[in-house]
Amino acid sequence: MSTRREFITLLGGAAFAGQFPRPTTANAQQAEAAYRLGLVPLGSPSNKYDQSLVEAFRQGLRQVGLIENRHVTVDIAWVDDESEFPRVLSDLIQRGVSVLIPAGTSAAVAAKRQTATLPIVFITVGDPTGVGMVESLSRPGGNATGFSDVLLDLSGKFVELARQLVNGQSSIDYLWYTGWANGPNRFEATERAARAAGVELRARTIGDVIEVTDTIAAMKNSGAVALIVQPGPFMYRHRDQLIQSAMGQGVATIFGWPQAAREGALIGYGPDYADIYRRAASYVDRILKGAKPADLPVEQPVRFQLVLNLKTAKALGLEVPPTLLATADEVIE
Repeated sequence: MSTRREFITLLGGAAFAGQFPRPTTANAQQAEAAYRLGLVPLGSPSNKYDQSLVEAFRQGLRQVGLIENRHVTVDIAWVDDESEFPRVLSDLIQRGVSVLIPAGTSAAVAAKRQTATLPIVFITVGDPTGVGMVESLSRPGGNATGFSDVLLDLSGKFVELARQLVNGQSSIDYLWYTGWANGPNRFEATERAARAAGVELRARTIGDVIEVTDTIAAMKNSGAVALIVQPGPFMYRHRDQLIQSAMGQGVATIFGWPQAAREGALIGYGPDYADIYRRAASYVDRILKGAKPADLPVEQPVRFQLVLNLKTAKALGLEVPPTLLATADEVIE
């Protein structure tokens, strides 16, 4: 069996040639130890869709020739609450990961605070420059790069979708979470978009998931018809409860994730998240072969989906405008 130093030298030579070595059974464990990836996904391991995104990342690894337990080990760390990120990321670093792959703004910012040297490939960060992950999208300039979901830039799109649903009303409704560092930026961007569209944005906040039902009930009493749910890690994690609470109050919801409409929201609009997870593997591959995150530009989504749930519309007694229906990529009937 070769020594660890001999193995790493061999691996580096193969990477230079554009291929990873094919370790024998005897040194497979060394290869696993050499390249451990720390993936911190969004959501819950009990949710099939959230699990499918992890599988998409694994599929991306296979597509670039990185085979689990031969070239890399994927160390997956789910969290129940955003407060767990510092501990979970610290544990991954102590276990010797070669690359951190945090999903969502909260996890990415926590990773950046944990290390200024270990490579970070973030997934689905809406405003990487605004939250301090990179110096610029084209030249990240530090130890982090990755993939934006551009949800900040889609604020105007969510306003327009809500306007079409409220049928000429002068106001639209917006719910956001105060415990998220990027929440105020997302709110302000949506407020600007509402002003530009000539409508009032009636916003309410929550600081804990237990506040969801009472807050949505208050919004309904104030005349809410369609509610924009601010895209963010907290809202993603609790989307099932948000959808159920809104349905119980007779309020339609608009989310920044196409999957939300498949789970009962009226509208889900945003990038193809599975595609982003798959593409992230290509950056991991390039970094393992010697590329620096500082030199890899932040990439943006190339595929977007608008999903409409007509079952939800019918249950709410809401008519979806034909013009909106015609633009949907997927309609659930």
